[in-house]
Amino acid sequence: MNFGDANLRVVNTSRPALVHSTSKQSVSASDDFYSLSSGESSQDEKTTVRQYETPPLYAIPVPYQRKDSSDMKQPTVRAITRTPPAATQPEPSHGPQQLHKIKRKPLSTETSPTYSTNEVISPPTPGVDDTPYVQFAIEQLTRDEEVNEALWSHPYGAPSRVSHPLERLCPDEQFRLQQGLQSGGRGKRPLEPIRGHSDSSINALPATPTQDLSRFPTLDYLPKCLRLPSLIALMLCCVVMVVAIILSNAWSLRHAGLWQYDDVGTARYFVFQYLPQLLAIVIVIWTFIIQNALHRVLPFIMMHSERQAFTSSVMHAAALFPSNYMIPNLWCFRHGETIVGFSLIIFRVCLFTVPLSSCLYQSRYFSVGDGRVWKWTTCEPVGWTLLVLYLLLILALVLLVIKLRRDLSGLRWDPRSLADILVLFQRSNVLSELYGSEVTAGRYGPILAKKYTLRYWIAGKRSTEIFHGVEESQAPLHGFQQTPSEKRPSGGEIQEAPDDLESQQPLKASTLDSLQKDVHSPRIRYQWLPWFLKDTFVVAWIVIAVILMLAFVIVSFVNNAVQRGFLPLLPSETTPQGFSPANFLYSFIPSMIGMILFLLWQSIDMYFRALEPFARLSGSTRGSPADESILLDYTACLPVEVTIKAGMAGHYKVAWISFISLLSATLPVLSGGVFTAQYFIPSREVRVAASLPGYYALVVFIIIYSLSFVIIWPTKKRRLPHDIHTLGQMLSFVYESQLLNDSAFWQPRSKVDLVTRLLGRLTGDKGSSRYAFGVYLGRDGREHLGIDRLHRPGSGEMLITTGLME
Repeated sequence: MNFGDANLRVVNTSRPALVHSTSKQSVSASDDFYSLSSGESSQDEKTTVRQYETPPLYAIPVPYQRKDSSDMKQPTVRAITRTPPAATQPEPSHGPQQLHKIKRKPLSTETSPTYSTNEVISPPTPGVDDTPYVQFAIEQLTRDEEVNEALWSHPYGAPSRVSHPLERLCPDEQFRLQQGLQSGGRGKRPLEPIRGHSDSSINALPATPTQDLSRFPTLDYLPKCLRLPSLIALMLCCVVMVVAIILSNAWSLRHAGLWQYDDVGTARYFVFQYLPQLLAIVIVIWTFIIQNALHRVLPFIMMHSERQAFTSSVMHAAALFPSNYMIPNLWCFRHGETIVGFSLIIFRVCLFTVPLSSCLYQSRYFSVGDGRVWKWTTCEPVGWTLLVLYLLLILALVLLVIKLRRDLSGLRWDPRSLADILVLFQRSNVLSELYGSEVTAGRYGPILAKKYTLRYWIAGKRSTEIFHGVEESQAPLHGFQQTPSEKRPSGGEIQEAPDDLESQQPLKASTLDSLQKDVHSPRIRYQWLPWFLKDTFVVAWIVIAVILMLAFVIVSFVNNAVQRGFLPLLPSETTPQGFSPANFLYSFIPSMIGMILFLLWQSIDMYFRALEPFARLSGSTRGSPADESILLDYTACLPVEVTIKAGMAGHYKVAWISFISLLSATLPVLSGGVFTAQYFIPSREVRVAASLPGYYALVVFIIIYSLSFVIIWPTKKRRLPHDIHTLGQMLSFVYESQLLNDSAFWQPRSKVDLVTRLLGRLTGDKGSSRYAFGVYLGRDGREHLGIDRLHRPGSGEMLITTGLME
């Protein structure tokens, strides 16, 4: 307790006295506490007051804090004097000092009554009325709930620290004021945030809007490729292929072939040798688009579904985009999505429709009347196999229609970009489970069995405000939970550290110290890339591609090997069922190799699309605007669309890789139809020769494809601390970011509204906002690695690591 220059010279337990010494020192304190003037004042000026700074004698309940020194009245300490008996010798006077009472301003009705020093400090004595204490406690407990409700009615939503008095300001300014950063430098240590406790929390409760559907639409949005018309259109294409196969098989049996064979490289040759696999590759690419959209919305469908018991693991298991199109992912079966898992397996099996279609039609020598003629015929075993595959594909699409009609998505628009995901988790109470995950390389602690739900919510029973997002039902909303330092999703228990006597604050635990070191470590910052894009593998891809390309070109054109042909080493005669071992082998195998090359490039293309926003965020110390970073949606674009958008935006590497992804689709088409077994009259033998127009085109595409591996060498800006293919991994870079407090993400009514806010000028900014990936000061007052606005009014810029790797 601070009484300025006051000294207790004589203390009598029956008559305490407070003696003041002369001092001209100016003491800055609250207006609530005063003393009478010193001895230098005249007798008429004894009512002049002097300020003293006295801390409150009671603990302010959390989350209620005093707002300002001029508004909050606090109890003071008064010296109680008693009139001495006449027989008692008065105490001697010490110079000019005189005994006075410490007066105070009148208290408002909202504050607690004033108590004397004996009443507050001394032990309770019999006969003392405890009613004022009980009234004060009841008043404070009641006001906690009122303060919480007032904070939740803030126009920008619930602040991240409800007990801080400055959080009534706009979200962009409250971070600067709370941290106490006045100069924008990063050298000062931020203040520890003040958090609310769970005993005064406000829980998330489900809400069902019954009116104003324009503001609260039905949560059933699906991407266009997953809607009923698009799926029906694809089923019709499959039905056409099934009908064509049945007619080809039936007509070939009854009419001795389909069409007369004329020559290699003609229009008829194109129809029978290139068109079937060309149509098949179009259907395969269509299934890629469906799989991409299905991965994008399936985690939210699962979190919106009432049939799912526990959905917390979905955030760390469900992929937001397919990492490859060859090996099926079985996580759907582990999370109860059997229909989706079965459909994805069928999509993988249907990849064989392309190489099989390349051997669907063969040439055969038929006897027609008195003569014999070469005609195109159907290979019946291949035809019936294709028929089964397309019927399975139709079945998978029907199951998807049933699934998507039964389970709503829980979405208002397509979550194509990082900004769309941030809107769904802007007020989420599940982000505390991600503490420290930005530097853990995707290794999460034990996943708790919790129910995360995507739907409309209200903040407590007394609130009428409805918001949309992912929350854990009946759990405290963000800002009314335990702090990350109190609650860790991974790692063991953190022992309480001893106190730092100089700073009068507890020392940081070892886990927190490790986190602060890790966010500045270049090794951790740049430790992750997809395995096939690491330096060793990229060098291997380049060497293998160039060697195979040179071998292919040399073998093809030395001694006119392509024109002269080569011996098939297998029987070339076509059976009555239309099967020729030589033609099947030299059509299926080249097409299968081309299909593998095509699928390999799809994984490269998809990861470059997903990494491009992070490359824009960390590629420059000036940051990047929203439309070139957090609004990029390359992973959700169509193959041709992403090439055009990336080229127009100046993202030429993504544009070229996406172009090669589409160009590589020609490899299985051309390689499957370029070789056929032909009878050479001069040598009177059957040799496998190539159709020169198709072969020349194939050589050009292979050269472009092989040399494009040099382009995929990933630069440093595309390296991240860990993978980004799940929701949990994406959110690990923003779970404590001030982006979640920005007004741009506060309940936008539509995607157009969100884009307008992000591309517009925010209050207090000199220009449009720029975003970056680096070390930022989070909402908890600690440094984190992730995404935030590059500059905030009154605070320093983010630290974007550009040094050499360790």
